[in-house]
Amino acid sequence: MADWFVVRLPRLDGDPVTWIAVDGRGQLLAAPGAGTLPQAAAQVLGRKIAVLVPAGDVLLTEAALPAKTGAKLAQVVPYALEEQVADDIDSLHFAVGRRDGGTGRTAIAVVDKAAMQATVEVLREAGIVPALLASEASLVAGNPGQVVAWLEGDSLVLCAPARSPIVTPVTTLADAFGFLAATQAYGEGLEPATLSLLLYAPAADWQRHAGELGFLQEHFSAAKVQILPQGSLPWLASQLESAAPVNLLQGDYLPRTTGNADLRRWRVPAALAAAIVLVFVGTKIFEIRRLNAAERALDVEIEQTFRAAMPGALDSKDARRRMEQRFASLQESGGQSGLLPALGAFAAARAVAPDATLQGLTLREGALDLRVRAGDAQSLDRLNQQLRAGGLATEITSGTAGDAGYEGRIQIKLAGA
Repeated sequence: MADWFVVRLPRLDGDPVTWIAVDGRGQLLAAPGAGTLPQAAAQVLGRKIAVLVPAGDVLLTEAALPAKTGAKLAQVVPYALEEQVADDIDSLHFAVGRRDGGTGRTAIAVVDKAAMQATVEVLREAGIVPALLASEASLVAGNPGQVVAWLEGDSLVLCAPARSPIVTPVTTLADAFGFLAATQAYGEGLEPATLSLLLYAPAADWQRHAGELGFLQEHFSAAKVQILPQGSLPWLASQLESAAPVNLLQGDYLPRTTGNADLRRWRVPAALAAAIVLVFVGTKIFEIRRLNAAERALDVEIEQTFRAAMPGALDSKDARRRMEQRFASLQESGGQSGLLPALGAFAAARAVAPDATLQGLTLREGALDLRVRAGDAQSLDRLNQQLRAGGLATEITSGTAGDAGYEGRIQIKLAGA
């Protein structure tokens, strides 16, 4: 098995790029490094390159796809996920992973085309030609009967058995895992109390949440925390061969090869020479270009996130402050009309309609829209009546009968939203 050189792109503008070299079994070959992309390129030394993009930049999901391959399958994927993505599918890049033999569902990664193009250009300018470009979240894989989670900074990546990884923000672990349980993140009918948890976290990040270990042990059948003393990158790199991450380098972004053996033979010396020139002559120029590209990509991400979280807003000026105010109002709304209480009420209401399942949810201005699949229209109505009996202001806004059952939408009005 070939050695890997793993480059991790920073989550925040201004943070350094980090890198590490591992062998085919994921064992470290050298200590982790940090710096700029040209400095990383100088350390490749002929190894295969894997580039990890921030978890929040890529949506990891799955779908039941027809038995097609190549270009035909790529044409089907966007329409199979049309209801799961809020943006125009023409603005998104879809990458297809492996089909799960047990569930028959195929792993899919979705990323904004503009952000993808910016990343590819920045890597090309630095002389980095990756064999793998993937979300760092796709290296978190669940074990049979065990949930695997990774905590870093203000985000949590969770992977339940036979499920795609989910990325969620973290204020407290109780809130994060409570939300995941309410949205059936572990699978239909699976409660966290029936599963064990293995949580990975750098030492500094775990210290902020160490007081919630008791909650984890009560929430799951068992809970174990694995501290990452060297940070997250060595652990992520060790998962390359076992996790089977979805490679974003597909379609228009598929690497082009020259087939020229002489060029490949001189690639390492040429890369070293180019890196030296870039470091001593062109570092400042590259940094300006990199920052401009990152700023454009960040502007696009801010606009998209703001539009999804604040539908109906006329502009995204001062987006961060407005979204913080929005989030605070949801947290403080309390009572039976808060976001988490509403989701908890839905989970409790399923007692009158056990065949009902939550297919998706959308948080709009002042309301939470739930997409629910039930056995028939009567089951959906019983569920709605139960929510009303719990003091929620609800309304069935649509309903359609299909082969898989009766699918409808229930709108819950949120106080203070």
